[in-house]
Amino acid sequence: MSLFSILDISAAGMNAQRARLEVAAANIANSQTTSAPGTPVYQPMTVVLRSATSGAEALPRPVVAETTALDVAPRMIYDPGHPDADSRGFVTMPGVDPITSMLDLMSISRGYEANLRAFDVTRSLLQRTMDMGNRR
Repeated sequence: MSLFSILDISAAGMNAQRARLEVAAANIANSQTTSAPGTPVYQPMTVVLRSATSGAEALPRPVVAETTALDVAPRMIYDPGHPDADSRGFVTMPGVDPITSMLDLMSISRGYEANLRAFDVTRSLLQRTMDMGNRR
């Protein structure tokens, strides 16, 4: 395994975390959107990752396979004065749990930071190696 493989793996990890961040942000942004009766409500999304390799000796790295909707039941909120309320007075809200989404954001942030740190350390090692070669 070369140091360049580590850079590739760290970059792939950062790309995966970026995709997860975009989906988590969309879920939080749409957590309070209402749906008129008879129209579909926003479905929380998730990122599906798969492991991919390239080359004979390459290590697996995360790759975004797809972004898919979760099968989560919508929340029904009783608010008869709301313009999107149904005949019984209930408003359909997305089944997004803001607390879980915020915890996901924290996890995503930590994962991104770990990949960035590994990338920076590896880049520093490569730079030092090249500097040693230039001194000769």
